[in-house]
This record gives sequence, structure tokens and C-alpha cells, in this order.
Amino acid sequence: MTRFKLISRPLGTVQCYVLQRDDGAEFEILSGYGAGLNAWRIPDSKSGKLADLLFGYREGDDIYKMGPDTNAGCRLAPFPGRVAYAKFNWNGSVYQLVNNVSWAPHALHGFLQNKEWNLLSFESDSEKCIATFGIDWPGAFTGFPFPFRAINKITFTGESYSVESTVTNIGKGDLPYSEGWHPYYTLGEKINNLVMKLPETDLALLDKADIPTGEFKPDTRFVGGRLINDEFINDCFVLKNEQNFENILATTELKSDSKTLQIWQKAGKEQYNTIQIYTPPDRMSIAIEPMTAEPDTLNHHRGLIVIKPGESRTFSFGASIQKNA
Repeated sequence: MTRFKLISRPLGTVQCYVLQRDDGAEFEILSGYGAGLNAWRIPDSKSGKLADLLFGYREGDDIYKMGPDTNAGCRLAPFPGRVAYAKFNWNGSVYQLVNNVSWAPHALHGFLQNKEWNLLSFESDSEKCIATFGIDWPGAFTGFPFPFRAINKITFTGESYSVESTVTNIGKGDLPYSEGWHPYYTLGEKINNLVMKLPETDLALLDKADIPTGEFKPDTRFVGGRLINDEFINDCFVLKNEQNFENILATTELKSDSKTLQIWQKAGKEQYNTIQIYTPPDRMSIAIEPMTAEPDTLNHHRGLIVIKPGESRTFSFGASIQKNA
């Protein structure tokens, strides 16, 4: 018996779709604004209410006030993070992007994070539902004249979600590409009280403009798991040697007294081999962002993916929640 349904539930004037299980568990996709992963809620047996696991936009006006700086839940393509001084070099040409943030002279997070995506399909059975969204970047911009098609296939069970993220080069020349996602996770309390556990990583060192220098150092702060406390984090953690292997799952864990959230990303050759982590000022959520490369990859080319005309690449990540024993 089917236990899931698709609901259209706009947020203000912005289209939003909800994947809902019959017990109330739900997952929101803000298709009208970047196809953002806007909410994940599960029933709380103690309170009888729905518990939020993702920070997102709760009022229509929030999207336009907060969206440009938070990019909550959005797919970041064709580059995640910063492009230094909003320009990059490719095949002997210099391309000028738009400085789209108020706090730095850089370009940030690509072009799809505030665009309207199309709902392509929905299907469900007794265990899960799958919603697919898509958008084309036509390349009609001198700063990035490389057309591509992006598809998000989102699978929701209630206690877990996963995203299969596909890009296809629909242009006539090579596509320089990198990507990431920007979910903010919450367990309903200050992140200071949560234990975070990371896989083994190196920290990408930054210059004064917050651009990677190409130098790295081992970072073991959270490898064994420890309280986040009041530590401010805005760092890129690079997985060790994962790019040399296939089908590696790298897992980050967030743990409260009652719940454990496991966030996984497929690593390996041309996959999500870095984790960008950011702690917002209110410290009620934490951005744990799977990315294919460090920021500014269009310039330094470490981890840059070059996609031939007609070719595609697929990436995947997701998360699951469980009660502690």
C-alpha cells in the first residue's frame, strides 16, 4: 500500500512541494527557489509534534531576505563556494562572473541556487517516494557560456533522504564543472551541545581573502568525535585519498543526547571529496556541505571535472536519523 503523497504547498509566492508520509513525516523541496532542501520533519513521540531536522525558510519573505547569504538547502552548480574576485581562467580565456554577495568581492555558489526548477516526476511505494526535478542552464551569459542540464532525484523514506544529482553537458564544447549542496542540519538545540564526528581529512588553508592557497594540513579535531562547543567553523575539509578510489561513502555524524544524524556522501574519482562546514551565528544549525572540490576550483583546477559534450556525471549524498539506544 502506498504511504506517501506529493503535496503542492507554496511558501508565499514561491512554489514548494512536500513529500509526505501518512504519519506526518515530510520533506520539503523549494522548487521555486533553487530546488532547496527546505525542511525535513519527523514525528516526535514525546511531544507529539513534528521535529525539524533541516533549517530552511519558514515564511515567504525569508527567502528573499536570507536566501542570497544563506543559500539554505540549494544545489551549488557549476561551482560551490567562492570564485576568487568573481573571475576565472579556462583554456586561455578569462571569464568575468558577478559579485553576488555583500561581504566579499567574490562570486558564490554558481547560478542555480535562486532559479525555478521543474517537477519532472513523482513515484512512491510502501517504503519510499521519489521526486525528480530539473533545470537547464542555457549558457547565455558571457561569464559562463557552457550549457548544461541539472537533474535532482530525491528519495525520501521518512527517517532518511538521499539525493542523486546529475549534470549533462548539452553544449558543443567541454564543460568545466564542480558542484555541491548546502543543507543546514538541526537537532533542535544549540550545536554547542552536539558531538560531531568527521572522517579523516586535511584542512584546506586559506589566504586573507578566504581563498584556498593550495596548502593543506591534517585536521583531527573531530575525527574521533567531540563536542562542537562554541567553536566557529567555516572550513573546507578534504577527504584523504578518496579521489583514488571508487564507491567510497564518507560519513559525518551529529549526535545529541537522544538522536544521531548520519550524513553520508559518495566519494571517489570525480565525486564529493570535500566537506565544507559552516556554523551560523545563532548556532541552532550547522551547514554540512558535500562538494566535489575546494572553493575556487575554476581557477586552481584541483578536483575540476571536465565534461565532454553529451556526457553526464552523477553524484549522491543523503542522511538518516535514528534514536539513541
